[in-house]
Amino acid sequence: MTETEIKSMIDKDLYESILNAFTWEKVREQKNYYYTDKAGILREKRIMVRIRVVGEVAKIQVKLHKNENSPLQICEENEFETEEVPDIINAELAKEITGEDVGELYKMGCAVTKRNSLVHNGSELCLDKTTYFDKTDYEVEVEYEEKISADLLMKLTSLGVRFNEKCVGKFSRFLAEYKNQE
Repeated sequence: MTETEIKSMIDKDLYESILNAFTWEKVREQKNYYYTDKAGILREKRIMVRIRVVGEVAKIQVKLHKNENSPLQICEENEFETEEVPDIINAELAKEITGEDVGELYKMGCAVTKRNSLVHNGSELCLDKTTYFDKTDYEVEVEYEEKISADLLMKLTSLGVRFNEKCVGKFSRFLAEYKNQE
């Protein structure tokens, strides 16, 4: 599945403004457990592996990022069923899910996101508050398939959201903080 979205990092005040400006259809907590290979091959190839847990359901998600340096994110995303969140994903399964022969994958840690979401004119608006290690950040994203909702974009812009800069994704932010922990 190809995922197309625009994202923007926002501060806590703008997060609160957006939170209060919409009627949210869903509010959920999701835990993302990120994995890496020892040699960093997946990172070089812009492949991210995580296990996302929402409630009692866990899924392995693999994303291949197709573009850089843009607020527009285009990713090829695949999901696989799993019943656990292991410390190590064995080499055979790692190759099966990524298509790369990288050996075992190691769990780096967890990011917890409170996600508010709604669908408007075919676009999904997600407002995220994410905590990892000792850091909390805020992000707004609009996912769409063919055409982004213009009125949704206008409302977000009127609230102060700017989608004109590259937005560093959750995994990259997590990875930067992970390196600071070492």
